[in-house]
Amino acid sequence: MTASADRDTSAGTLENPLDLLIVGAGISGIDLAHHVCEAFPRWSWEVHDVHDDLGGTWHTFRYPGIRSDSDMATFGFPFRPWPHESTLGQGEEIKEYIRDAARDCGALERLHLRSWIRCADWNSREQLWQVTSVRGDSGSGSGSASESERTIWTRRVHFGAGYYSHSEGFRPEFPNEEEFTGEIIHPQHWPEDTEYAGRRFVVIGSGATAITLVPALEQLGADVTMLQRTPSYVAPLPEKDIISAVWKRILPASPAYRAARFTHGARDMGQFLVAQNLPWAFKQGLRAMQRRYISRAQVAEHFTPSYRPWDQRVCKAPNGDIFRAMQGNARVVTGHIDTFTERGIQLRSGAELEADVIVTATGLELEAFGGGTLSIDGRALPPSDQTAYRGMMLAGVPNFSFTVGYVNASWTLRADMVSKYMVKLWRAGEKSGEKIYAPVPPEKRGDRPLLDLDAGYVRRGAHRFPRQGTARPWTYVQNYLVEIPELTFGDQRRGMEFGDRITPAAVR
Repeated sequence: MTASADRDTSAGTLENPLDLLIVGAGISGIDLAHHVCEAFPRWSWEVHDVHDDLGGTWHTFRYPGIRSDSDMATFGFPFRPWPHESTLGQGEEIKEYIRDAARDCGALERLHLRSWIRCADWNSREQLWQVTSVRGDSGSGSGSASESERTIWTRRVHFGAGYYSHSEGFRPEFPNEEEFTGEIIHPQHWPEDTEYAGRRFVVIGSGATAITLVPALEQLGADVTMLQRTPSYVAPLPEKDIISAVWKRILPASPAYRAARFTHGARDMGQFLVAQNLPWAFKQGLRAMQRRYISRAQVAEHFTPSYRPWDQRVCKAPNGDIFRAMQGNARVVTGHIDTFTERGIQLRSGAELEADVIVTATGLELEAFGGGTLSIDGRALPPSDQTAYRGMMLAGVPNFSFTVGYVNASWTLRADMVSKYMVKLWRAGEKSGEKIYAPVPPEKRGDRPLLDLDAGYVRRGAHRFPRQGTARPWTYVQNYLVEIPELTFGDQRRGMEFGDRITPAAVR
């Protein structure tokens, strides 16, 4: 741990409030910290994170092979080129990359770890946020005896805490699982002392985690079976970033990185549009790539989903690693679980998969605003009752913002645009003296889910998030190219209220 959660500071009191409190020290939080440091060198600000180190996802997940599922040209920060040649980033590399960015912008000195933001309450009389931070040795915000509270007063609050629970993953109960005599592991809580060589692993799931784990376990000497109920789309891609390498030959380093970032982003959006509008063409191209590694029958049985491409996220396999693992000690089985047995898992087909370790790569539990609560003058604001403005603010809620990235492309593409949008809005407010702002609620409350993806974990948890409307600025468009002009050059006063005092519309 490189930052102190106990750093002495006079800021954050009622008499001397912070200018900004950032919640979350992962990609989103550190991206915003960088822009705030550049734009407002005199601001007092802090970053709070519930964990015992920064990194967010890249601190929580430590299973073998953990890596990004987006290319690092777009998943990396636009202001800090990814220093490696790899297309996808390994978990530990990404975490250190985030740490380097945090160090450069002074976030390490302002970082409060093991600090869970339990509640944020807008005080109308003071026109400030009164935030309760709970600090605990567990870093879980679970209310243990070792925890202590701190009240923080701040002019602005921004949640960059992501969209899922870091303390608990989705873990269904399986029939008779208590009969199994081996070990059951969820990837979100991977034991450091796990042994691999010669052991039989069954990985339940077909998403990005399973697609990553299977080749990594096979490389570690394990015998691996990926058990999936339904297939996913899996795309082989080059292990080294060819697009970035080409731009580096043509342009100097900084413009080459910007060009590569835009090219990757535009390519991904183009692929998404093809997948949604010409699914047959996308499928044919994907099958042609998969056939370089596995048979036509294997493609048909295990890698041909019933849904359209990008109705759920397309998984990435650098150099086709999962397909190459299937040529070794890894296999894929598509079927339904009947029951756990003493020796493993019995399928409805009657087949039994023997295992020493069963990995439940069964997904995430969605969680809004880090599991904390929002309120105005003590009146609760349930997230699902709120309407999101441009997917980054809440109708009628003053001086509040949050980051949600793309679910069909790199998270950071949108996270950075959100950071720049908010900094531009804050700078305008500082210049005009209108430091209080809030979206004016639309005539009709939003009724569409904020996260619009037909994945299991999104369907299970979408009701925990704000809703979005049907027209701008109340929509959150899953399209990088469409949002560039909207978030970069759009009218920031549209649908907004500004002033030196605001009566919150959310509780009028």
